[in-house]
Amino acid sequence: MTDFIHPALLFILGALPIPFLRGSIGKAYLLLIPTLAILAVLTMEPGSYGEARFIGQEIVIAKVDKLSIVFATVFTVMALIGTVYALHLTRTGQHVAAFIYVGSALGVVFAGDYLTLYLFWEGMAFASAYLVFAQGGDKAIRAGFRYLMVHIAGGVCLLGGVVLHRLATGSSLFGPIEGEMGVAVYLILAGFILNAAVPPLNAWLTDAYPEATVTGAVFMSAFTTKTAVYVLARAFPGTELLVWLGIAMALYGVIYAVLENDCRRLLAYHIVSQVGYMVAGVGIGTEMAVNGATSHAFAHILYKALLFMGAGAVIHVTGRRKLTELGGLYKSMPLTVTLYMVGALAISAFPFFSGFVTKSMVVAAAGQDHRALVVLALTMASSGTFLHPGLKLPYYMFFGKDQGLGAREPPGNMLVAMGMAAVLCIAIGVFPRPLYAMLPYP
Repeated sequence: MTDFIHPALLFILGALPIPFLRGSIGKAYLLLIPTLAILAVLTMEPGSYGEARFIGQEIVIAKVDKLSIVFATVFTVMALIGTVYALHLTRTGQHVAAFIYVGSALGVVFAGDYLTLYLFWEGMAFASAYLVFAQGGDKAIRAGFRYLMVHIAGGVCLLGGVVLHRLATGSSLFGPIEGEMGVAVYLILAGFILNAAVPPLNAWLTDAYPEATVTGAVFMSAFTTKTAVYVLARAFPGTELLVWLGIAMALYGVIYAVLENDCRRLLAYHIVSQVGYMVAGVGIGTEMAVNGATSHAFAHILYKALLFMGAGAVIHVTGRRKLTELGGLYKSMPLTVTLYMVGALAISAFPFFSGFVTKSMVVAAAGQDHRALVVLALTMASSGTFLHPGLKLPYYMFFGKDQGLGAREPPGNMLVAMGMAAVLCIAIGVFPRPLYAMLPYP
């Protein structure tokens, strides 16, 4: 393991000195950790690392292949963007929690056995819950406790399934689950789809994300649900149930976003919808479909973070979240609205933006698999996506009646982070070949 540096350890151990660093040194250190993690991922070689036996179980700390590398790449890139967005924070607790959260997500991505996966899985829940609690106030604290209780319940299901699976098979290695869907498999699947926010197990997402801190919500939009997509792609490709759960998610999120007045809750419903495409792609299970789910997760992390950063910038400078209390901000926040619209066009799958070259892969895979109903449902959901992040939210937030809020552009680090995400959203849409080359299948 001397030639392998686990990026999860970079973040988790790297979080420890953060409270003791201040000023420019502290900011430089915050940027150094995700930069080193990106380099560690880009220089990895496929293989298994950290193999051992513990209380009679096979332990594989890191299993590196194309599927884990593509998720680790976007996770580390997003960690850098999110860190830049949060550089203005003086409360170091949020930086510590964010780093542990990212490190735990990377630990799941590389986990080669269920025990390692479970420990990092629970680490994600506790670290991300702090990003809700840190907002303060009764609503955030209540939402944080609900969020934590739901994820603990999901962790119990996962642990129960892992124990039963170990007793039934004699193996604790994490990989594709084949054969009949017994109780153990259903418990593991339940733990995974809870983190994917599959209805009716999705209320934790739309409840907690709008109550998180401005910077915390950006991190939360990127990691928990996409880590769930990864474990589903690793363990349950071709599971028919996931196709229909994915369709339900895609339509559910679009429908509920119609009724929403809170800008971040509206975007949270569209996380549910967009993750539905990924879950459906995993369920279809063909090489094209798994590639589509993986690439769409990659693109979604970037454009959804950009949308949350745009909404967070508005909240940061105005203190308002409701669309009916906003408007006319395009005059005082032209850079913010321009960068936000890049994310809006990407999520709407406009040509030359990232969503176009990734979402279409899932739909095309459904067509190749002769699933006309799936193609129709996902296309309908895509049309609805443009109506909300692309039309409703920017109109009411930026172009509606001027409320005389006296807003201004957010701090420069926020704009730089939004610019980084926007450039990647366009680059993937115009030059998709580098992303396609990273995918699990040719």
